[in-house]
Amino acid sequence: IFMDEIDSIGSSRIESGSGGDSEVQRTMLELLNQLDGFEATKNIKVIMATNRIDILDPALLRPGRIDRKIEFPPPNEEARLDILKIHSRKMNLTRGINLR
Repeated sequence: IFMDEIDSIGSSRIESGSGGDSEVQRTMLELLNQLDGFEATKNIKVIMATNRIDILDPALLRPGRIDRKIEFPPPNEEARLDILKIHSRKMNLTRGINLR
């Protein structure tokens, strides 16, 4: 199961807010309940992606719910050059252009 932008529902809970906030909180609580219901013997993997791990609710990140965090930092200069080369491979670039 892949959940992208988990921060849209998994951000830290607040004490009070608008009706929309309470719906997000109910969704978050249901997600926590469902994550607690997975058995270790089942072959179900949950993968979540976020650009804002700093705002996620600590209850979501606790062991048993999310067991591993893998960070993908921004690419360095050499990696960016490799990415440009890959994506410009089939482009008609000016002869002799330096992607660096």
